[in-house]
Amino acid sequence: MHSKPIYYEEPYQRTLQAVVTSITKKGIVLDKTICYPEGGGQAGDRGTIAGKPLLDTIKDDDHTIYHQVENPDFSVGDTVDIVLDWEHRYHYMQMHTAQHVASGLLFHHFSIGTVSVHQGERVLTIETDRKEIPLTVCYALEDLVNQSVREAKPVSYEVHTQQSAQALDLRRSIKVEGDGVRLVVVEDIDTVACGGLHVANTKEIDLFHYEGQEMIRGHVRLIFTIGAIAREEIRGKERIVEQLGALFSSPVEELVETASKAVTQASSDKSALKKCNERLALLELEKRIAGAPGEKGTPVVLWEVEEGLSLKDIGKAATAFENLALCAVQQNGEQVLWLIALVGKAEFLLDFPKQRQNLLSTIAGKGGGKPPLYQGVGTGEGLILLKTFKDLLV
Repeated sequence: MHSKPIYYEEPYQRTLQAVVTSITKKGIVLDKTICYPEGGGQAGDRGTIAGKPLLDTIKDDDHTIYHQVENPDFSVGDTVDIVLDWEHRYHYMQMHTAQHVASGLLFHHFSIGTVSVHQGERVLTIETDRKEIPLTVCYALEDLVNQSVREAKPVSYEVHTQQSAQALDLRRSIKVEGDGVRLVVVEDIDTVACGGLHVANTKEIDLFHYEGQEMIRGHVRLIFTIGAIAREEIRGKERIVEQLGALFSSPVEELVETASKAVTQASSDKSALKKCNERLALLELEKRIAGAPGEKGTPVVLWEVEEGLSLKDIGKAATAFENLALCAVQQNGEQVLWLIALVGKAEFLLDFPKQRQNLLSTIAGKGGGKPPLYQGVGTGEGLILLKTFKDLLV
């Protein structure tokens, strides 16, 4: 037995008494319902049934509506009270109506078709048939939709046969078969076949805000927010701008220029700091080489690197020398960062690929590289790796 869809007759009804006709793995079936099942880009309704959480409402290919209730404790034949999560429902009614208005205006004013739509918890997306849409068009669309909100256009429904519906030359093809085609009509703006729920007047959309765009499947997908969520987004961005203005001590109208200068300066400072760090690593390495023992004319440096120096910078510095055997470790708690440099004649002192396992097993190390630098990470005591390196030198 299919549930009678009261939501079409009374889309604003928030409560209803119904009789349980079936309890299945897919969910609860009722004799009638105000709960809209997920479909057409619109989420299924939530709320409570007999005081138990209604998590979602779905339907199958046979159009049976299933109410997915958490831990239901009622039986077939019981009469239960349905209470909608009205904020959730109304959000999707607003969003679905806004989508029809926006898609209709895109088509009739800009000859841009709608490929697919999605109404989410916070944003509405419309995938178009275009590879590029200028920002001017997006803002013009935003203005036109908000104009329709101010003009308070009525939203109504008509039921047609396939023949009479096709004769209207709708902007979107009809996806249902047979007669009884349900058309949603937004006065002077759009008429399209749709089985979803909508507000009764465009004024209930409240506010339509363009958020941005992205590419999907080679098409532009436009992103919007509606109503209270749009207001939250706008005010949130205003707060961010105010905070950035305070951070940069800049008036809003000069904020981009001020921030750009700060980013440029930061990049310059970062480059200068990088050079200083590289120079410091080179000087520290030179100091250790000067006092290092030699092995067959090659200085051997065992270095437990202090915090503040980078093994990457040390590795770069090592390649500046003609001959050098270097093993450096940097201890960070249990973690050990390691670096081995075998420059010039040092490659004859240690065959790293051959001795790799003997070396790295001391610290459960991982990593690798190519001559003359090898680098990675391990765990344990870095000093053990330094000792093993020294012992393995020819």
